[in-house]
Amino acid sequence: MSGIAVTLELKGNNVFLAGERVQGTWFVNVNSAAPVKVNFITTYLIGATYVEWRETNYLRRDFEDDEFKTHELYTRQVTSHPVNGHGKQLAPGYYKYPFDYYIPKDNMHSSFEGHHGATRWFIKIEIGRPMPCSNIVKYKCFTYLAKVDIDLPLYAKPMTASQERKISRAFGFGNAGSVKLTASIDRSGYCPGEWALITLDVTNGTTKDLDQPSAALMQMVEFKGNGEENITKECIRKLVGTKLNKGQQLKWNNRKLTIDPVPPTSLPRSSYCIKCLYYIEELCLGTTRKDRMKCLLPAMMHLTTQIFQTALPTENRKSPRRVSSTAATLWNFPTSCIHP
Repeated sequence: MSGIAVTLELKGNNVFLAGERVQGTWFVNVNSAAPVKVNFITTYLIGATYVEWRETNYLRRDFEDDEFKTHELYTRQVTSHPVNGHGKQLAPGYYKYPFDYYIPKDNMHSSFEGHHGATRWFIKIEIGRPMPCSNIVKYKCFTYLAKVDIDLPLYAKPMTASQERKISRAFGFGNAGSVKLTASIDRSGYCPGEWALITLDVTNGTTKDLDQPSAALMQMVEFKGNGEENITKECIRKLVGTKLNKGQQLKWNNRKLTIDPVPPTSLPRSSYCIKCLYYIEELCLGTTRKDRMKCLLPAMMHLTTQIFQTALPTENRKSPRRVSSTAATLWNFPTSCIHP
């Protein structure tokens, strides 16, 4: 690394969709007193998914953890640049190495960072140095988002679910009455910054007081490695109601749950080792774990890159929380790069 500094100038807003052009320039500054020997200069555009986790296995004689790994490559575009110096040497000075790539239009997974894996899209440059020097490698991540058209009628339909359960008097015995829970959302397709309008109706027909009902936007990620699955769940945002005393009824009418800038829902067959889904979970807690009521809405949340127009309520459409020009800029979430 001594004597060579590498910087990148990437055109655009660091967020790209399928089929878009990725352009930029790598700048190499040779600031040493003497020319630097270089074998090759190569730039890359790479999109790949990496999954890895460990599990303790006390049955193994070597006391090592079980490892689960998977790797999936979507694209690897390579450009070889001539060494603009005398032979295989770069004289002190400033050099430019432009690149021009296109993101494939195939069904590929969006940028994602998870507990056990990640989908990363990045630009890389590698400058080959003769032994005993090590190669110079620099890379820069950008955000890729798969296109989802949520103007389709499929995503404009309201989603409703209900559940009724009898509550025990004490320690799982007896009958203290029943609790009825009904929940619905206005549609199933959202952009970051929008609101999911939640309607909730909870009736406590028991002789016991219940804890606060809640509604949460949940993220469920399924990782696959060596043929095994590892599922993680995370609460993105949560709404909590008031305590529900015996004989009372709680109603929410279009209560707003903000959609955070999170990775979009995984498209079908976009990746075989990572699958990211969303749903809204309605929860009503009883006095025991057995009395807990959980209501999952029948459709997953489709967080997408396109602005919802047709089924968007007027109040939500004019909301200052939404992006007026494009929703993709909200998805410029930080991604940590590793050398592949």
